[in-house]
Amino acid sequence: MTFTLSHDLYVYNLHLIRWFASFVGLDIMAPNYKPNILTFLAFFGLSISLIGEVYTVWYFWPILDKLMESAAIFGVFIQGLAKFYIALRYRKFFEAMYNRLDLFHYEYRNHEKNNATLLLLMNRICLLRKLITSQFSISILTLMVTPVAQYILKGERFLVYTIILPFTDPEITSHYLLNLVVQYYLLIVGLAGFSAAESVLILFVTSVAGYADVLKNKINEMNTLLLDAQNSRDRTSVKLKLREIVLLHQRVLEYEDDLDKRYYLNNWVQVASSIFNLTGALFGCYVSNSFTMYALAITIVIQLFELCLLGTILSIKNEEIEHAFYDSLWYLMDHSEKKDFLIMFHKCQHAKEMTVASMAPLNIVLFIAIMQKIYALAMMMMRFSE
Repeated sequence: MTFTLSHDLYVYNLHLIRWFASFVGLDIMAPNYKPNILTFLAFFGLSISLIGEVYTVWYFWPILDKLMESAAIFGVFIQGLAKFYIALRYRKFFEAMYNRLDLFHYEYRNHEKNNATLLLLMNRICLLRKLITSQFSISILTLMVTPVAQYILKGERFLVYTIILPFTDPEITSHYLLNLVVQYYLLIVGLAGFSAAESVLILFVTSVAGYADVLKNKINEMNTLLLDAQNSRDRTSVKLKLREIVLLHQRVLEYEDDLDKRYYLNNWVQVASSIFNLTGALFGCYVSNSFTMYALAITIVIQLFELCLLGTILSIKNEEIEHAFYDSLWYLMDHSEKKDFLIMFHKCQHAKEMTVASMAPLNIVLFIAIMQKIYALAMMMMRFSE
């Protein structure tokens, strides 16, 4: 399907995100949204699995490889619960952000250059969404097929992952089947829920690039007007364009501030849970050579890299805005225009960044540091097991 307007592609992308979210009962953009049976089923499945971790530790104690595999999956459920809470707790925030972006794309649908810029951005966002969804799908499919393949090839019973329901014994056939059904259900729900959550994160953060590019276009337009106004006393066009830039820059600052506030918990939980996920998964890869642990490890690394990359994109775009202000023809402005421009320049030098609990900026440098720590921790656990 080919689109010529960025607004149309934005609406189409949002429709797909809502379709994924509806499987979890979290289509919060629906008019008069209220939690439904799918919402309660997904929440119950998450909750019973989190409680089941305690029972799993007791059941498999002291088999270290089983405990580490359960820790790897436990981190995923922690992430799922955090995303579930954020979607319900800050529903109005998501609704406001969707409407804010909808208005932004709608405003520039008839501006040839800005529409082309935003259309290119939306195409890239859709491509990222497809890649993330495909990667999740492959990992989930791997997890779902493994128990069936193990039973056919070896005649042994295996669960999808090592977290069992409280007060059940997987050695009993009926209990094993109950655990398997719940795990398959959570995998399907997890695929839809995580695809929707990651797609929304990609949409929100990378949209800053759209704001930045449109803002740079407006600054270039103002530069042209400043050159034309050198030999004229009429500076109305310059002042009007400067006002547009001031208003758009204010929207960018508010957008980034809201993004930082509402994704504070998500970033912290996702980075912290990755320690459980990857440490347990790497241990499972090394000790038991578990195929499911390989799939999980690859998924978590890609997810963590994506989060840190988005933080880097935000920082880069803020730097581009700063350079656009700095390289503009501000010296051709009159005194009152320079005052407004200097205020904007000062604000863009102190732009918001995505952080992890306000302790460290979320970027590729942090990703490398986290991976080094996780690897060291996994090696320590492996030596301990030997």
